[in-house]
Amino acid sequence: MKYSQNIPLLLLFVFLALPGWSNTADSLVRWNDINFSSPFERSTFSASLKGNEKDYLKLFLANSSTPDAEAKLFEQKINEAIREIESSGALKKKNDKKVKQIYNIIHDRFLIKYQLENRFYEIIKTGNYNCVTATALYAIIFEKLSIPYAIKEEPTHVYLVAYPNTENILVETTAPFTGLLSFDASFKANYVNTLRNQKIIGGSESLGSVDELFNKYYFGNENISLYQLVGIHYMNDGLFKRDHDDLAGAYEQLKKAYLYYPCTRSEYLLMIFTAAQLENSDLDPVKRASLVGQISRFEASGITPEMVKGEFYQITQTVLSKNNDKELYRKCYEETLKNITDPEIANEISYIYYFENGRVFYNQGNYIGAKPFFSKALSLQPNNVDLGGIFVSCLAQSFRNERNNSVIVDSLEFYKRKFKSLEQNNNFNSLMALAYVIEFGNNYQKGNATLGEKYRLSFEAMHDSGTDISTISPNEVGSAYSNASVYYFKKGQRDKAKQLLDKGLKIVPDNYQLRTRKQMINGG
Repeated sequence: MKYSQNIPLLLLFVFLALPGWSNTADSLVRWNDINFSSPFERSTFSASLKGNEKDYLKLFLANSSTPDAEAKLFEQKINEAIREIESSGALKKKNDKKVKQIYNIIHDRFLIKYQLENRFYEIIKTGNYNCVTATALYAIIFEKLSIPYAIKEEPTHVYLVAYPNTENILVETTAPFTGLLSFDASFKANYVNTLRNQKIIGGSESLGSVDELFNKYYFGNENISLYQLVGIHYMNDGLFKRDHDDLAGAYEQLKKAYLYYPCTRSEYLLMIFTAAQLENSDLDPVKRASLVGQISRFEASGITPEMVKGEFYQITQTVLSKNNDKELYRKCYEETLKNITDPEIANEISYIYYFENGRVFYNQGNYIGAKPFFSKALSLQPNNVDLGGIFVSCLAQSFRNERNNSVIVDSLEFYKRKFKSLEQNNNFNSLMALAYVIEFGNNYQKGNATLGEKYRLSFEAMHDSGTDISTISPNEVGSAYSNASVYYFKKGQRDKAKQLLDKGLKIVPDNYQLRTRKQMINGG
């Protein structure tokens, strides 16, 4: 079996964890990631993965389009074979002769023609088999006969050893001249070079040939279980589908393979097929978003946050910036996020989503719409200077049509409490100071001295602290202090009125309104 697909650009600097069993089976593939081909497959997987049920016959038939009928035929034929084995006296013979006779009975009843591309259900339909499917058949029957066995996996072959702790009787189910899989030179070289780059292969060992190193690290030397052989069966099915240009179908089978055999090989193939699908420019955006989230799980294998962000940016450019489809972009974001396991990557994706939505609304002049998105983005990156600047600009623009200044004050105070970094933004401070000045003047004009004093003191605290509020309008400052002076003047408190005028003139010494008001009071 050839795998000629070029490794996508995304994978040039990528690899997997150290050889051996993966400890991320619960994160690389989730139950909700699986698209089952039939109710039979779903229920079989559920019973196996969730209920710890070990009905291997069903597991090997689960990828069939007619599994129920084939399961009945298999059960019938297996029972017939067992009766023949029992009646033949084979079980009373010495182990080597016993195994030989059982082997012949099974082979004669089930197996007709070796075929490299083969699924287990084809045995009962046509008698065609390969080393994986035939090994599965023998293992299932050995289990029923309580014959101990071990399954061995080599680079191009899978086979059984009966009585592995004593006689070690080799059970060759096929002629191993073709075997399980073969890979072209490019695939092998990429695999080995990535291991070298990751320092997994190093020292004098790195001088070995590509074939030797590939065989050593791509395949383990340990026995594999029948449970794991289910994974190889699905892995094969995925590669067969890939060779028939069914990349999506291949990907689905590799996810299932990983659940049963979470080794470096299944992880590597799963990563490649995930990335390969992202190379498809015609991919549905929501499906692409799901894949972006799923490939982010391979962070320990070399997938970086920058790669994931780059893929999400492509969705952003197409769906939001180019087509302005905010609803579809929301669905893409949610689909990406629900498939990510690393909270840091999730935050990076969320930042892009909120910032880009805010930016689009801002560019459309919808500052009210932009504000909550920028706020959420700032919650994720509160010290982002560029974001802080555009957020303050957005705030200012969103207040243009607001006639109730107290709403502006409340809003600015809320954001000041929420984002301490805004206190370092002079434009924000000027907005805040101006809102205080206006509220100060408005309340004195309405006769509410208590609130007027509150906001006067808030404004003066900002001014006296040295905060740069130089862009604030001198006329607004003059108007506020003038209103306060008039209030006290009408109350007959001339000294208080003069004090406020003097305070205002210290802040805006050239203000005509304050100078005039002071002359009038002095003249009186």
